[in-house]
Amino acid sequence: MTTTTNSNPEAAPRATRATTDTRGRPPRRRHRWALFVAAVVVAGVAAWQVSAGTSTPRSRRAGPAVVRQSLDAGALSDLVQVPSPSSGTASLTSCAESARSHDPVRGLLEIPSLGVTAPVEQGSGDAQLEVAVGHDPYSVWPGATGDSVLAAHDASYFVGLPKLSAGDTILYVAPCTTYAFSVSGHRVVSTGTPLYNSRAPALTLITGWPMNSLRSPSERYVVTADEVSQSFTAGTSQQYLTTSSPPNVPVLSALAGKRVTSIPVGTFSLTGSPGATWAQTTNPLTVEKAAVEEYVAGVRSLTEDRLDWWREVAPGVVPPAPLIGAGSPRYRSALDLNVSATGTRVESVTVTNDVTIAGGRAPGHYAVTVDETIEGGTLVITGWRMQRP
Repeated sequence: MTTTTNSNPEAAPRATRATTDTRGRPPRRRHRWALFVAAVVVAGVAAWQVSAGTSTPRSRRAGPAVVRQSLDAGALSDLVQVPSPSSGTASLTSCAESARSHDPVRGLLEIPSLGVTAPVEQGSGDAQLEVAVGHDPYSVWPGATGDSVLAAHDASYFVGLPKLSAGDTILYVAPCTTYAFSVSGHRVVSTGTPLYNSRAPALTLITGWPMNSLRSPSERYVVTADEVSQSFTAGTSQQYLTTSSPPNVPVLSALAGKRVTSIPVGTFSLTGSPGATWAQTTNPLTVEKAAVEEYVAGVRSLTEDRLDWWREVAPGVVPPAPLIGAGSPRYRSALDLNVSATGTRVESVTVTNDVTIAGGRAPGHYAVTVDETIEGGTLVITGWRMQRP
């Protein structure tokens, strides 16, 4: 069974709704049809785009990361690379002009009640979700007949989805048309649960559940919304906050590809006084990933007795004696991570967990607290405390 992806919502056939909408269409019973699964395969492109100020080569947009993937697989990889455009301005040009654009940004997703303005790209793989909201290519674009499925990481643009209420407005701003949707429902489903397509224009937002978990989620949080109106998108520019390049993590090139002990990961928290807009981008996610990379680099520097590496990841910090030359730690608790930020500036990162150490100078059980700070674009360890419980 297949579904049709209409890459031109301006020309899509329209379906009537359950109630008369702002365009005065007659009521008609709305029902669901044609099962489809929200996939992560990138397929096809639309014939119209939003022209952004600058673009970034796709090959540099994303790479393997320890968090959520490599930790579970037990492999240490290079830091995820997420360079971003220097400008977060989307120029909503005329339809004819936008058709000639080759920028990956296709439109803007706006959730006024949450203060979210996010770029939308085609595809729902790492390359898209590291920097934007991704459009599932097996679904239609907003405004066409059927459900348009948009996905984002829970620790990014969609972290506030549970706060949405029925009737809240969601906007998809395309170069030619702005589509307004009204929230109709929330639900939590198991990963891989089929979604149902619709005979009327609708929108489905999907993210991981539970929110702010470092591990790959086994469930998905789903918000559904019905289209209520369309309006002309004037030729103007709208601002969105882009994803900054992640902080550099020293030493990882020397460790890339080496096996690491599988680390159970727990939760991610964002504290301090972060800007509401910044907190609802992928910026916290890039810091989260870099922070765990830094932790792993510190552990490997010590257990391999490479104090030259340690001086790079933790300049001026006395190396914790129990880990020097010891075997790989056995993790007794999940690794939890806290990022403290003010506005758009990360003030500090704290990583905590409990470990059992065999061999080395002082084997035993320890509670570990690691402090990290961004200095000149590089994430460094500024404190490493180990206490016996």
